[in-house]
Amino acid sequence: MTELFPRLRAAAIDGRAHNVFYRQVQLERLSQALTNNASKLRDAIATDYGHSPAEVAVELNLAISAIRRDYATLEPKAAHQEEYLIASGEDAPNSRRPAGIVYIEPCTHTLLYSVVTPLSAAIAAGNCVVVLLENNLRAVSSLLRRILPSALDPDTFAIASSPIDDQSFLDLAIHVNQYDSERWPKVNQIASPVRCRTLAVVDRTGNVTLAAKELVAARFSFGGSSPYAPDVVFVNEFARQSFLQAVVAECVQAGSSARAAEDMKLKSTVSSRVDERIESLKSLDSGLRVVVQESNFAVVEVTSRKTSLLIQKSAAPVLVVHAVRSLDDVIDLVGSTSKGMPALAAFHFSNPASAKYLTQFIDANVSFVNSIPRELLVGPAYPTAHPIDLSMRYPPHLFTEPRPAYIKRAAGSHKISLALASSDNAAAQALIAEATAPLAAMKRHPGGGVGFFEQGFLMNAALILTTTLSLSGTGIYWFVKYRRGK
Repeated sequence: MTELFPRLRAAAIDGRAHNVFYRQVQLERLSQALTNNASKLRDAIATDYGHSPAEVAVELNLAISAIRRDYATLEPKAAHQEEYLIASGEDAPNSRRPAGIVYIEPCTHTLLYSVVTPLSAAIAAGNCVVVLLENNLRAVSSLLRRILPSALDPDTFAIASSPIDDQSFLDLAIHVNQYDSERWPKVNQIASPVRCRTLAVVDRTGNVTLAAKELVAARFSFGGSSPYAPDVVFVNEFARQSFLQAVVAECVQAGSSARAAEDMKLKSTVSSRVDERIESLKSLDSGLRVVVQESNFAVVEVTSRKTSLLIQKSAAPVLVVHAVRSLDDVIDLVGSTSKGMPALAAFHFSNPASAKYLTQFIDANVSFVNSIPRELLVGPAYPTAHPIDLSMRYPPHLFTEPRPAYIKRAAGSHKISLALASSDNAAAQALIAEATAPLAAMKRHPGGGVGFFEQGFLMNAALILTTTLSLSGTGIYWFVKYRRGK
């Protein structure tokens, strides 16, 4: 441990980054450095990824906005009041302290955002930070290796040129791993489940035009490399044809944009990823049908239900479509191919009642109905086992540890103290009487309620009853009329 970043270790021990004014200055310098180099960063992103000007602008905007958001959480007056709660005779149940050192291993997808967002949050929380930026040919990585050390305090910030495998260091630091994670990572790991698939369901009750627009944008944006780009789209067989037609219409527009982008930079890398993805799918499904294919994207339809095909994670702009018979069919199919792991995200396009059914029975870390937030496509997957907030990928509190402090005695403590100190059984008997008292009665609705299937049963029963009464009434009318005519 002493051989790795001794200055950071010393700064973490003496709490140099804890001061709220120090954190403010560091974030100000970080924001200013990125702003001053905005044009260079845009060029570097375009060089590395070939993203469109709009995609580059979105990534830069979200990265700098994250710093601004973290900066706004730093309130010196509130921090001072919280620090002196105990001195003022008040409890501090929400007190937290910085973890000390944070080690960030960013993913290559939208590297600028993937580095800046956890870095900003870790600084705002009062930590020393080590960022892995390998010395390679990537323009963004090289530029950040120059910008960040010049902007931040070398006593509390450092860059690692290769992955750190010293277990003693990793055990003492919070490890932000954006490459992969187990379902239940260690308590000091903030890891992204990038191997989990992202799926979408298009029901017959959904708006297929809207679904096609959202799914094409999610799959093809940023070169299809986002972990939240849908890996497979399950579409109801009754809506299949109209959905594919809507997808092709969206692809025509996407193709025009792609050709315009190719005038600036030939996306040969993306083209090869498209070909590799299609060949990989063909090896698993001989009945694969290519709906549309261009140099920079493709849409294919698969018929096989092999688990190895339906759980594949892809970083290529290829939209994979598979037809299903019903909501129950897709729920069973997703469940049988999940291998016990929740989906990274699920996008459902249907009416609200069907969406409720899908979100209830398709296990996913997050579900969205009739929309795919575009900001979701930038950066790494949200950390495992933490709440998802679209406005903040890494909340600063993730890089702190709870340290509550109490000065007031809790209400129940007095009775327990009396019972333990009493020489007779009166206080103890009072506690037993309190514990064995019946629970307060809860008022319940006498009926069981009307659920999804009950609604269908009642509607069918009403239709049958109405038809029967109508036919009976008509029969009685003509019978009476016939009798009178005689």
